[in-house]
This record gives sequence, C-alpha cells and structure tokens, in this order.
Amino acid sequence: MTRAERLFYRRRYLLWMLAALLFLGGAVALAFLRIDQADQRADRLAAEADRRGGAVSTLATDVRKLRSQIQAKGGTPAAPDPEQAVDDLPARAEVPVPIPGPPGPEGATGDRGPAGPAATPVPGPSGATGQAGADSTVPGPAGPAGPPGPAGKDGTNGEDGTNGRDGADGQTCPAGYSLQPPPDDPDALVCRRNASSPDPAPSPAVFGLPADRRRS
Repeated sequence: MTRAERLFYRRRYLLWMLAALLFLGGAVALAFLRIDQADQRADRLAAEADRRGGAVSTLATDVRKLRSQIQAKGGTPAAPDPEQAVDDLPARAEVPVPIPGPPGPEGATGDRGPAGPAATPVPGPSGATGQAGADSTVPGPAGPAGPPGPAGKDGTNGEDGTNGRDGADGQTCPAGYSLQPPPDDPDALVCRRNASSPDPAPSPAVFGLPADRRRS
C-alpha cells in the first residue's frame, strides 16, 4: 500500500462526509435552479397574458369608436358591440391579467345525503339450455380388498400307496465289471472287468462311460 493510499484510508470518513455534503449541495442548488426557472416561466406567462389583455382592450375600444362614428353619420355599423359579441369582456380585457393563486385548503366533508329508494330487481333473460354430457365408459378404480374369509375344514387322509420295488445296488458298472483302482492312480475307482468274467458283448451303457472307465 502506497503512502497516498494509506493517507486516503485514514481520511476515508472525512472524504465520505465531503462527498455527502457535495451531493446535498448539488441537490439544493438544482432545486433552487428549478424553482427559479418556474418563476421565470410564470413571469413570461403573466407578461404574455397582460399583452393579450391589452390588445383585447385596445381592439374593443377601437370598435366602439368606429361604431360611434358610423352611428353619428346615420349609418348602421356592421360589427356588433364588443360587449355583446364577447362573453365577460371586461374581465377578459382587464390588465394586469389576474393569475389564479394556489388552491386553498380542502373543505370539511359534508353530511351524508338521504338514502335513495330501493332498487326494483328486474329478472334477466333465461340462459340457454346446456347440452347433456356424454356417458363415461371409463371404469372406475378397483375398490379396496375385502377381509379374508374363514379357514376351510381339514381334508380327510388319503389312502396309503403301494410299496415300491427294491432298487438296484449302488454299483454303477455293468454286469461282469466292478469298481477297481487303476494301476496308474490307486486313489481312483473305475469300472474294470472282473478277472473271472468272460468277455461279454459291449453293453450300450459302456459306450456312455469315459474312455478310462471302458478299459479292461
């Protein structure tokens, strides 16, 4: 922060007060200027009104003189009397022209007048008959579920079924074969042909076994 900035910062309140005074002074000067302009305009209007009033008074006087000269010679003036041709001529020809002042204070509110007669109701014309609405075919929403019904009676016991036939043993090998460990894997069991069994015809089930289980 420079020295000038520090100085402005310390004197900021004084600067704000100076700015406010300048603003108020400008506003007051502007108000006085507008008032002076309004006064000058009012003076110009008053001077113009006085000139027009003087012109009307001069013309009215000249017309009267001309009418008097024509009537003195026994003639009939073509121009009418100014006071008959112009309504309220003396007030219009008055100089200086009276300028109305500001409006006076508002008067007090007068008493309330009597109530008027009651109005007679007059029925208006009947409106046109409306068209019938179309029947709705949209089903309404489903109602709430009803309470659960009573529990049904227990059914009668059914008849015992017939005993089933004995099933085959757990041996999965075909006839003439049994589960034996192979020479290369003593922990496994495969179907191998018994040593005392002749070579039977290949059973269809054998072809469904893996190759190591079909070996003899």
